[in-house]
Formats: sequence, structure tokens, C-alpha cells
Amino acid sequence: MNQPSPERAGFYFNLGIAYSAMGEFDQAIGGYDEAVRLDPEYSEAYNNRGKIYHDQGNNDQAIADYGLAVQKNPEFSAAYNNRGIANYDIGELARAVNDYDQAIRINSDYISAYNNRGNAYRALGENARAISNYDEAIARDPENSAAYNNRGTAYHALGENERAIEDYDEAIRINSDYAAAFNNRGNANNDLAQPERALRDYDQAIRLNPKDADVFINRGNTLNELAQFEKSVEDYGEAIRLNPNYSEAYHNRGVAYNRLGNYEDSERDFAKVAELRETAENGPSSVSP
Repeated sequence: MNQPSPERAGFYFNLGIAYSAMGEFDQAIGGYDEAVRLDPEYSEAYNNRGKIYHDQGNNDQAIADYGLAVQKNPEFSAAYNNRGIANYDIGELARAVNDYDQAIRINSDYISAYNNRGNAYRALGENARAISNYDEAIARDPENSAAYNNRGTAYHALGENERAIEDYDEAIRINSDYAAAFNNRGNANNDLAQPERALRDYDQAIRLNPKDADVFINRGNTLNELAQFEKSVEDYGEAIRLNPNYSEAYHNRGVAYNRLGNYEDSERDFAKVAELRETAENGPSSVSP
């Protein structure tokens, strides 16, 4: 109890790290709370607490903590990168780019910041700038599977499907369990009118991650194009099971049912689409007790 506050703050900071490693996040936050109470300049504690808030989906609180971290230490590149991620998650893309700019200004070899800035530019529709950032990440880490996958997605958005597939191939070479890369390669193969290759990619993506509703939608769409309507209905049904409010899955299943001549189920799915759209526009209706 006679230790100076900064040393005691370090104890609580390390306690926060230990609790976080054990998955006891409320206790970890408590440790970081005490660390910054004892040492209000403890930028690392603000950053770590921000990461926990971000992982819990509390982006506003995370951004506030990252802001305190960079206020206390204006050269804290990781805190800028982390705040960029949180800003990206809430759709503040310009702010995210600014944060990644600061992270890279401080550390010009910050690989994940290049990759993250590429993601933000891609979300802004600036695919050429996104590709430039992925190039920088790959130049610094030629085995960066995420950067290859993301660059492939940017090329795909530009309609350069062959180049996209080359990048997805590299991502899969580096990480053979990369479900998203298989799904993305399937999309590019589908756009190149290679449905059998697309189906093989979707099959592998589902094997690796059977909880991704989007892949079931994608495989269902390809099966629909091949007039395999019964199988496509099964895939749309699985997408709906995983995400009961997935309006696209209901719509596409309704189309498949219609082509099978199952008009009653088709109309039921189209009615569900209308219901979901109305809810999205007006909010859920309240029911008086």
C-alpha cells in the first residue's frame, strides 16, 4: 500500500491483462479502471480497456478510451489503429481512414494498418486506393493471407475476376482453412460463368464454416442458375435457419419455389420479405399488453 501510484497502477494493469487472458472481461475492465485511477496518464491501460469494450460491441466506449490513449500518448500507433477499427465498425469510414493515416505516419511498417485502411477505402468504393494499401501490406508481409483475400475482393469489385482469383489462390495457399477466401473465390468463379468451380469453392467454405449464412445464399444462387431448384431451396432454408431475418434468402427461396410450381410456399416467402422490409422501414410494431 506504500508503493507510488504508478507502480500500483502497473500491478492493476497486469491484473487486467491476466483477467483478459482468462476471459474474465468484467474483472479485466475493473483492473484497468483501477490502473487509470491511480495513474491517469496510463495510455496502455486506456487502450487495453478500449479493446475489451470493442470486443463486447461497445464501440462508443472503445472509441472514448482509444481517444484518451492517444491524448496521453500522441505517438501511440496501435491506439490509432484500434480506434480506426472501431470507427470502421460503426460506419465512420472517413474517421477510420484518418486514424489509420496517423498509425502509418507513426509506424510506416504497420502492416495491419495498411490492410485496415484498404478495407476502409474499399467500403468507401475507392477500390484502386484500397488495392494500393493491400499492396503495401503484402510487400511487407508476403504471407499475409488476409491482405491477399481483401485485395482479391477489391479486384472482384472492379470486375477483374481473374486477378481476384489469383489473390484468393494465394490466400488459400497460405491458409488452407480460410473459409472466406473460398467463398470469395466462388463468387469470382460464378461471375466468370464457372458454376462447377464456384460450387466446389462454396462446398469447401461451408465445410470450414457451416455457420455463414451468406455462403448458403451464394451456393443456393448458383444452384438456382443450374436449375437445381430443390437443392437451392435447401440452401436458402439453411441461410434462414442461421439468420431468420435474412430477407434475400426468403426472396430467393420464393423464386425457387415458384419455379418448382410450389406457389403457396412461394407466396409465403414473398409475404415474409414484405414483412421484413416494412419492419426495417418502420421498426417493430408495439403490442399493448
